[in-house]
Amino acid sequence: MDIVIFGTADATRAAAEFTVCGGYLATDTGLPEANGQRYKLPAGIFFTITGGKISRITTYYNLSNWIAQVSV
Repeated sequence: MDIVIFGTADATRAAAEFTVCGGYLATDTGLPEANGQRYKLPAGIFFTITGGKISRITTYYNLSNWIAQVSV
């Protein structure tokens, strides 16, 4: 598994860096035609933690990279 997890000393923020491996099965509006194309995409998720619980999640990935992979 390819995942690295980070956290602040005060436990109010955390992050995870990982690789998404998947298949593009259903075409989304405005994106390339889906034909089961496989992709492997680096991604990051950032968490805000309030009262010991996750209160916000923000996900980042490179959409241009993903489009290039599924456009072949």
